[in-house]
Amino acid sequence: MRIIWDWNGTLLDDNHASLSALNAILSRRGLETVSLDYYRKNFAFPVRYFYESLGVKIECEDWDALAQEYHDAYHEAELRLAADAKDALEFVRDNGVAQAVVSAMREDYLLSDMDKFGIRSYFEAVLGTNNLDGCSKLSRIRDYVALAGGREEYVVIGDSLHDKEVADAIGARCVFYGGGSHDPSRLREFGVVADTLLGAVREAVKPFRRS
Repeated sequence: MRIIWDWNGTLLDDNHASLSALNAILSRRGLETVSLDYYRKNFAFPVRYFYESLGVKIECEDWDALAQEYHDAYHEAELRLAADAKDALEFVRDNGVAQAVVSAMREDYLLSDMDKFGIRSYFEAVLGTNNLDGCSKLSRIRDYVALAGGREEYVVIGDSLHDKEVADAIGARCVFYGGGSHDPSRLREFGVVADTLLGAVREAVKPFRRS
C-alpha cells in the first residue's frame, strides 16, 4: 500500500496565501475580491477557468506572466504546515506504509517549500510539474505509479475534487481532507471527508491494518 498526498491545501495550510494572491490579482484588474467562504465553495481546476469566472479576461493576458504574478504574491505570505501534518506523516510511517507527494505545483517551488519544513525524508517520491499552469497532476500521478511499479493499493489524500479525479485515473481510493481549498459540502458526495489529516490517514490505512 502507498499513500499519495496532495500538497497545497492538504499538507500545506495555504488558504490564506492562495486567497491573498488571488485577491491581489483581482484588485490590480479592478475586479471584485472574494471571501474565503466564496473561494472554498467555488475554487476548481483548471484554475484559468476559475479566474475567468471571476472576470479575468484570460484571452487578454499573458498566462505565464499571470501565473508568475500569482506565485510571487503567494510566496509573500507566511506558509505553514497543516496543524497535524507531521503527526499524520509519522502515523503513516509508523504503520510501514510508503508515502509520496504528487502536486500541480511547479516542482522547484514544491521542493523548496517542503525543505523549509524539513519533511522531505518522509516521502519516497516528490513529484511536481514543470510549469505554473495550475492545470492538472494527472500525468504526474501516472509517472509515480510507473515509478513505484508492481501491483499496489494506492490511496490519495487531498482537499479537492481534482484529487478524486486523479485517484480515479489510477484506480485508487480517495480520502478527502475538509480543511483545504474545497468546502467539505462539495466533497461529501464523492467520498469520505475527514476533519483532520490524522483522521484522513486513519481512514486510509483501515483496510491495510485489517489485512
